[in-house]
Amino acid sequence: MSTLGEMKEHGHGIILYCENIVGLRWCLHSQTPNIDQLIQYFGVDYEISAHRAEFLARFVCEACGGRLATVRLTLGRGVLGVDKGQGHSSAAAYVSIEEATRRHHAFEAEQKRLGIKSNAEMNAESNARRKAQKRAEKAGTDFIGPPNPWAHRKRGRWL
Repeated sequence: MSTLGEMKEHGHGIILYCENIVGLRWCLHSQTPNIDQLIQYFGVDYEISAHRAEFLARFVCEACGGRLATVRLTLGRGVLGVDKGQGHSSAAAYVSIEEATRRHHAFEAEQKRLGIKSNAEMNAESNARRKAQKRAEKAGTDFIGPPNPWAHRKRGRWL
């Protein structure tokens, strides 16, 4: 499966990822070109692996205008999915939004059953502890010794 014709025949595709650095971040824009258009432009017998540099030099990122790209093959009919009967892959097949939502709620229920807190719950507890500590410091409950004579002075004035 090295030519564009073979890729189309098997239902495979490609994704182009931009790896240009814009400012302090990676662009990471992705584009999925149509295999039929690639065949029309390059030809049915064009081998991407043999002419990789020439192939990638033809593409410009729509988001940043960079030319640094990476090619990734997509197996089957979906970007991450594999049609049944075509072998195995480490990528999982696409699921519907309803199925993804159901799996997410089942995962959250299992986490609660096991007593594992989510990041949001841990952040809320941490913020509550920090606020309580600040209130305690402000009230002086942890203070040991005589009161501070400068505690009630106005800020910015020496006397």
